[in-house]
Amino acid sequence: MRTLEELFHITQLDPDITSQDAYPDISASPTFIELFRLQVPVERRLTFKPGHTFSLLARKLENQAVDRAVSDDGGAQADDTADANNAAINDMAISPAAPAVGDAYYFGYRYLFNGFTVKYSTAATAGHTHAVEFWNGLAWAAVSGLTDPTNAFTAAAGTYDITFTRPKNWTACAVLGGTLYWIRCRVTAVPATPTGCSGDQAWIHPDPTYMEDTDKVRVEIRSQNELERKPLINEAMYSVVDEFTDRDLMYRLDISEPVIAEGGFWVVILVKAKAPIGVSNCYFDLTCDRTRQAII
Repeated sequence: MRTLEELFHITQLDPDITSQDAYPDISASPTFIELFRLQVPVERRLTFKPGHTFSLLARKLENQAVDRAVSDDGGAQADDTADANNAAINDMAISPAAPAVGDAYYFGYRYLFNGFTVKYSTAATAGHTHAVEFWNGLAWAAVSGLTDPTNAFTAAAGTYDITFTRPKNWTACAVLGGTLYWIRCRVTAVPATPTGCSGDQAWIHPDPTYMEDTDKVRVEIRSQNELERKPLINEAMYSVVDEFTDRDLMYRLDISEPVIAEGGFWVVILVKAKAPIGVSNCYFDLTCDRTRQAII
């Protein structure tokens, strides 16, 4: 038997990798949330050196159920969450049967988001217009960068993505007892004989789908009992770790001397993101030197 040291790539395809979707910490002082982890096999040793690199492609978790949906008919609000999250019911009251200016529909979610998907089977009468609004802490205000292929829910029955630029001053507020980040679609004009829109289902649909450039990434080595931790990457912006092909642009580990992960130690990849990250749509490449026993 002899000892071999070789360049090794840890990726999401390693059979010993475990993973989980990363939902943001929404406390006042958010922490990093685990995305991937690997326990080094007992017969091996991994050595991480200053020249080694890390690359990550991370995507937001798409098509999540709305946390709450609320219909507003002339100021009378009703919880519509069950209808919005169940296509079989086919009874979302996106606008009342006889809509009027000021009627609205609210989509609420625990986390900041950039868009949502609506599937409806009955369109509103042509001539409707609406404002797509968020709560800025003082008042409801129109979102910017709006893309609304539903044309105020008057387009033909179908499934549509409504997207917008996420407001920097978006503030969670209470609607019908639910304190969430809300988007409301408020009727601003109706035709002479209006009829409303009823739908099948709604989902939170982030856009763009990639983790945002200013979200943070951390990679660390932990002892077997996880009491000792050594960062390989302390707190890098996502925008600097997303390169996979050009070695000159790949991110080098934040270490000045080698860090050794013995058998039983953990390699952990964590993120601090503004939206949930779906691990099934992520991949990464972390280089190191692997020491193993070989038969002569």
